[in-house]
Amino acid sequence: MKQAFLTVLAAALLLVAPMAHSWALPEDGGTLGRDAVRALLAADEAPATSGYRQQIDMVDFESHGQRYTQVVVTLVPDKPRLHRGRRIVVVGAEPGSEYAMDFVQTPEGKEGPGVWLARRGVTFVGLTRVGRWNFLARDGSGSWDGVPLGERMPIFNRQQAAHWTRADFEVQEEKGKEATSGDSAVYRFPRKGSALYAQMLAATPLTYLTGYRLGIEKAVPPAQRPDVFLLYWGMSTGGAFLYPLAHSLAPDGYLGWGTSSTGLAYLYRKARQGDFSLPYAKTALRLRERGPDDFSYYTRDLDPATRQAWWQQAQRGPRFKSGEDAPMQFNVGALTDTALQLWLADGLPAAERRDGLGAFVQALLAPSFPPAELKRIAVLDMNGTLDEAIPPKVVDAHREVMEPAARRYRVLRVQDLHHYLYTQDSIQVVGTLWLRFIATGYFDP
Repeated sequence: MKQAFLTVLAAALLLVAPMAHSWALPEDGGTLGRDAVRALLAADEAPATSGYRQQIDMVDFESHGQRYTQVVVTLVPDKPRLHRGRRIVVVGAEPGSEYAMDFVQTPEGKEGPGVWLARRGVTFVGLTRVGRWNFLARDGSGSWDGVPLGERMPIFNRQQAAHWTRADFEVQEEKGKEATSGDSAVYRFPRKGSALYAQMLAATPLTYLTGYRLGIEKAVPPAQRPDVFLLYWGMSTGGAFLYPLAHSLAPDGYLGWGTSSTGLAYLYRKARQGDFSLPYAKTALRLRERGPDDFSYYTRDLDPATRQAWWQQAQRGPRFKSGEDAPMQFNVGALTDTALQLWLADGLPAAERRDGLGAFVQALLAPSFPPAELKRIAVLDMNGTLDEAIPPKVVDAHREVMEPAARRYRVLRVQDLHHYLYTQDSIQVVGTLWLRFIATGYFDP
């Protein structure tokens, strides 16, 4: 009887083995090809195992003398997934035209990557940069749907009672200009002397990082940190802020998909291409509208009817970038301009003046550099071969700056995938890859 059981077991293992190994992780710098992607989707090695609950928290804080509210959306699974006895938590920082709820629902109207992870036992913490949440949405969802696209300006704290008006900002538009991943046809600037001007001026990289840190500590209290396996995923522009966050709140590792790099890496990449203009870019106090032209740039493969339907869903997000271009692209002129204006303003707290102007300017420039703490952290940099914003050649250039700064660095590409995780298949592919890398111990010390 025992021998018969062993024979049946061996036969079963032979049947399972081909499925378990139907696709493999590529070597560093390699590409997961079309056949492997199809095998991954067919194998479905990470099925849903849990329900989840959604929680929205708000943390009020002050920065450079102005008041801000950080919003954090947490998806908590009923049955947590563990790695080496620790609860897995993924922190996602949102792209440059969206807000945290895009991790919950895609423009297609289906479950986003945060929900995919939560249904597999991973706690997901979605951060929205200050200014991106619409505190005036009646249903409390933070949605901007219903607010005219041309009238959207950041709402930095939940005490604000009404949207900004045309008296608070001015518009600059270039007719016929095509949107790209780094440029727009419409810009809005706060009017000098307005309350909006003061708040946008004080929304520096240090302000964003303070909000991120407080948001994570709200979702994962410091007392719980030893029991948590903490991973950061900076989707698109989110990466430029989660990398420097390692200085004050280090993760156990960096996941990646369509992730921007530090400002120094962007500066170096442009210089390699013969473009030395980034330090001079006039991005201080600029809001960049991400309208239908921008959305079309990332959805060229869709038919017009589908694109229009998705665009309507996408308008729940803010559809603007506020102050992140300057640190992400190391616009030294804009950062210095901001630092000096703040220094000369009446509202800068005395504590921020204590160490002098030089220290203050250095502090605003610091988030553009890879932090020293990366030397203890593994980085996984994944992208699709059709990424519109960060294609393979950009990833490879960024790596030249980032790899020496990290404990471990690995690049992986996925054939035919785009920048955004808009579809259910793309979410499953990327999520499964992440879980495989976690299980292999890639991020472990």
